[in-house]
Amino acid sequence: MRMFLAGSLLLAAVMGACAASEQVVVLSPAGDVADDLVARVQAVMEENLGVVVRVGPAVAFEPGASLEAIGRAAAEQRAEDAFAVLVLARPDSEQPQGVCLPHESFGILNLNRLADDDPNGKFERRIGQDAQRIMAMLVDMPPCPFPLCLLVGYEKTDDLDHMSGNFCPPCQDRFRRLAGEAGLRMAPAVEAAEAAAEAVEAVEPADAN
Repeated sequence: MRMFLAGSLLLAAVMGACAASEQVVVLSPAGDVADDLVARVQAVMEENLGVVVRVGPAVAFEPGASLEAIGRAAAEQRAEDAFAVLVLARPDSEQPQGVCLPHESFGILNLNRLADDDPNGKFERRIGQDAQRIMAMLVDMPPCPFPLCLLVGYEKTDDLDHMSGNFCPPCQDRFRRLAGEAGLRMAPAVEAAEAAAEAVEAVEPADAN
C-alpha cells in the first residue's frame, strides 16, 4: 500500500512538472492592430527569446480605457496554459508607452507612442524590442549595464533606434534559464539545440574512454 501511495505521489509530481513546463506566452491585439503585424512580432519574439508565443484573441475595451484596464481584461480571459499575456494596443486616448505588471500576468505596449517620431521606419523594430523588454520583466530579469544589450535603460522612444535588437549573450542565457524555471515551453528550435547538446555530452565520456 505504501509503495502504491509513493508511486502515485511520484506520478502526480511528474505530471505536475510536465504541466508546468507547458506554459506559453500569449500575444493579443487590442484596437486597430493588423494581424500580419502581430504575426511578425510573434516570430521575432520566438526567434530571439526562444519560447513559444501564441497569438490570442483580440481584447475589447471601453472608450478611454487605460492601459492597465486593457491589460487586466486580457489577463482575465487568458487560457490556463498561458504564463502571461502581452497586449499590442492602439488605445483611443493619451496613454504611456507601456505598462508591465508581472504580479497580474500581463504587459501591454502602446503602439501609438512607439509610432511617434519615426522618420526612419523603425516602428516595427521598436515593438519587437519593447516586447522583449516586457518579457524580461515578466520573468523578473534585472536591467543590464552592458551598453550594447537591449536591457540597458533608455529615456526616449527614439533611443530604441540606437539600441540592440536583442539581449546580450549572457542575458539571453539568463532569460532562457528563468523562462525554464517559470515553466515556459521552449520553441522547437531551442528544444532541438538543447537535445543535440545533451546528446554530445552523453557521447563525449564514452569517446574519452
